Amino acid sequence: MLASVWSQLNYPAVLVAGLIHMVSNLLWFSPLLFGKAWAELTKSDSKPAVRWMPAGILGHLLVALVLAVFIALAQATTVAGGIAIGILAWVGFVVPLEVGELIWEKIPFKLFGIRVGCHFVAMGLVGALLAVWR
Repeated sequence: MLASVWSQLNYPAVLVAGLIHMVSNLLWFSPLLFGKAWAELTKSDSKPAVRWMPAGILGHLLVALVLAVFIALAQATTVAGGIAIGILAWVGFVVPLEVGELIWEKIPFKLFGIRVGCHFVAMGLVGALLAVWR
């Protein structure tokens, strides 16, 4: 069953969804939205570690690819269905991992909110796109 899913995927949509995921993250952490608060809470600047940029890009594409598989398996074909799958993945994977940051790194709850909020929006957008662009 999973083998047939790979042939059903719209790879141009996955590529665009990965770019949307990346751009939404960049916007989220920009000074226009939560970049200043994030920088204050992490006591760092907003300059990226350039050497890790290829890994970051790959990560955004991987999120889009995995969400595309989930959406294909769920047979979601509407904006609402895609958002639901994106949010379900967010609840099941992102939030529990970020809760670990609260527990082990003792990050402020506001920082937790900024991080999970970013993923909530990005995964919802990506899910919506992937469900309707088949």
